[in-house]
Amino acid sequence: MTVAPPADPPTGASRRTAVHEVVRSGTDPDEARDIASSVYGARDVVFGPDALDGAFAFRYRSVGDGCVSLRTASSTAHLRGVLTPGRQYVLAWSADGGVVVDPEREDGVTLRPGVPVMLPAGRPFRVSAPAGTVHLVHFDADFLEAVAVLGGAAPPVPLAFPVSAPSVRLAPLQRTLREVAGPMLDVSVADGSRAALDLALAEAVIDAFHPAPDGGLPDVPVAALDRAKAYMYAHFLRPLTAAEIAGAAEMSVRTLQETFQRQEATTPTDFLRDLRLAKARIALQLADARETTVAEVAHSCGFRHMGRFSGSYAALYGEHPGETLRGQRRTIAVASAVERPARPQASPDAQACPDPQVGGEARGASTAPARSGARSPG
Repeated sequence: MTVAPPADPPTGASRRTAVHEVVRSGTDPDEARDIASSVYGARDVVFGPDALDGAFAFRYRSVGDGCVSLRTASSTAHLRGVLTPGRQYVLAWSADGGVVVDPEREDGVTLRPGVPVMLPAGRPFRVSAPAGTVHLVHFDADFLEAVAVLGGAAPPVPLAFPVSAPSVRLAPLQRTLREVAGPMLDVSVADGSRAALDLALAEAVIDAFHPAPDGGLPDVPVAALDRAKAYMYAHFLRPLTAAEIAGAAEMSVRTLQETFQRQEATTPTDFLRDLRLAKARIALQLADARETTVAEVAHSCGFRHMGRFSGSYAALYGEHPGETLRGQRRTIAVASAVERPARPQASPDAQACPDPQVGGEARGASTAPARSGARSPG
């Protein structure tokens, strides 16, 4: 495995955005399965016997920060498996098409060449991907949910994305991808400059797909712990009791407590507090200190006691909320309307999505895209 480290931080008090590049490649199918499992939460992964030239090869690459990363996944054999997304939203497209998402469902989708789609979020889904390359953009869920409500009063709750979007709305997104791909693949582009790129791409995806708030639980069987988490993310703004969360997860309060301790090494109460803090941090990074106060952000994320909020925030992130609000990343991101690529008007003819060249590919190859519960390795 090759990992390109982030650029060295500058001297002085300012902190730099951590930008990572991760590259994995090889000829061992078991190693490819391990990568699919660790990055995408994949299970039951099977590579077909139809490898090109009779030789199996794969390649995976990711470049990005904690908010947005550009990725490619490729292999020389057909892939089938179940992908289990976590707290990420994923835009995906294939140069050659033919990738089938949810092949066993009536609403299953077959990717058309070069046309981006949003992969299912918050539930497992099956995928069948022919040999070739799939390009993906991963968005941290808290980040994209915060961008979706910028400038409004709505809380940053989970989003329900349609799989596809009209071509008239895809065209501006594809232009934005062409404009931001180069600098986003440069690990030396960090801090406010990267924040502006992250924000431009997130806004373009939201404009293209028009997601709606998703306050429901997954419509397919998922683990009780995942149901509990989904309920917390959908209703974090109001006070939640352990009994209410347990009821949504269809388990007893005692089982809820034991499950969180065993699998998350925390309590449901602390998990809820930390997810609220994570949402507050993203909101502070995106807010304009001239128009927003720390108290307003804290209240919008479910906190009622400012002293407790400030203390918990500082303990978790090593800085007070006001420092984040006044930080360099926020300043440049908010002021980037001139700097970041313009958001052009939609044209009636959407072209095939460009290949952002996130890395080389195994000859003729593709691995199916997916979302993972773990943070991206890059």
